[in-house]
Amino acid sequence: MNARHSLARRIVIAFVLLTLVISSLFSLALMQAMNFSEEFLTETALRQRLDTIIAERKAGKPSDLDQDMELFIAGEPGGDALPTWLDGAAPGFGEMPRNGREYPVMVRDEDGIRYILVLDQQEFERFEEVISYFLVLAVLLSVLLAWGLGRLVARRAIAPVTRLAGQVQHREQLLPLAPPLASDYAPDEVGTLAAAFDTALGKLRQALQRERLFTSDVSHELRTPLMVIESSCDLMLAQGMPDARQEVVVRRILAACVEMRELVATFLELARAPESQSLGDGGEIGLQQIADELIGRFRSEAEARGLELSLLVESGDEARHPAPLLRAILSNLLRNAIHYTDRGFVRLVLRHGGFSVCDSGVGIPREQRDAVFLPFVRGDASRGDGLGLGLSLVQRICQRQGWRIRLEESKNGGCEFRVDFSPD
Repeated sequence: MNARHSLARRIVIAFVLLTLVISSLFSLALMQAMNFSEEFLTETALRQRLDTIIAERKAGKPSDLDQDMELFIAGEPGGDALPTWLDGAAPGFGEMPRNGREYPVMVRDEDGIRYILVLDQQEFERFEEVISYFLVLAVLLSVLLAWGLGRLVARRAIAPVTRLAGQVQHREQLLPLAPPLASDYAPDEVGTLAAAFDTALGKLRQALQRERLFTSDVSHELRTPLMVIESSCDLMLAQGMPDARQEVVVRRILAACVEMRELVATFLELARAPESQSLGDGGEIGLQQIADELIGRFRSEAEARGLELSLLVESGDEARHPAPLLRAILSNLLRNAIHYTDRGFVRLVLRHGGFSVCDSGVGIPREQRDAVFLPFVRGDASRGDGLGLGLSLVQRICQRQGWRIRLEESKNGGCEFRVDFSPD
């Protein structure tokens, strides 16, 4: 049975198949019983009738035959010869073909004379055909009745399961004060299933509650020290640094603090339910603005590796996007490209409705391209101690925003990570 059928349809199919098998077997058994009874009664009637005819002839009495019987006698002086179609008749009961039909015959040899009594069953055969038609009609009607009864039973049997499925899918079941499901059902299989859902939903509510508490704690406990570090760095830079090397260190600390604050905002955004999506403190930003910012941030790192980092604007895009999320995508893609490119270039290409990050690295084989977006999947292990979460984070953000990201082979070799803000 096809597993794609619904449970209700499978119940109806089971009803119909069971009825079809039982009614067909019953009809076949009835036909076999009729054939056996016909043969037995016909043989008995012909034997008794032929005994009577032979006894009457020996006593010199005339014999009257039924309208559906014929008597043939061979071996009497001056008698007629047997018809050719009776030449192969053997003593006892049997059937002989005649004009395309089978005729029951009873053959008896007495005192050198052969008696053959033939029965014409044409009327009985018509009756058998009528019975056969009625049996076929009865099978069809029973199947139709089973289909209707199966639909009724399936609707009644599946109703509690359908109701339970609707209750489980309702968003109110995730609320802390949601009523239990098992109390609405009888203590049967559906009640056991409802109790299992109560247990699973209870654990899920606890996990969601812990997640809400964790995200709220993180939002407060991490942002506060980050703001202190950021404001302290701003104050130190505003007051002036006596040593240029110290100023570089402070600016690096400030940049790392800003990036950490954006990452915290990004992770908190991803932890929220999609319907509670917010832009956090980052607001919205244009693609060109954030591209200029990140190219400036990563230029020194690219030059230190001997790479050419450039920005190419193919067409403008005036759309606004969540700043923390877009910054996290771009920074992870640029950092990944710079990290895994030995020589050549890393290029950020802006276009209407999306952007691409291209590099001149060795590229990624086609069969491995889907795996790079999985968590904890890294490239060459000799290039650092990362956990392989950057591209996974990028894909999660794109999925949440309804964007599309795919990895293609760059025209000049290497990789091209292409992000489209519209999946189409």
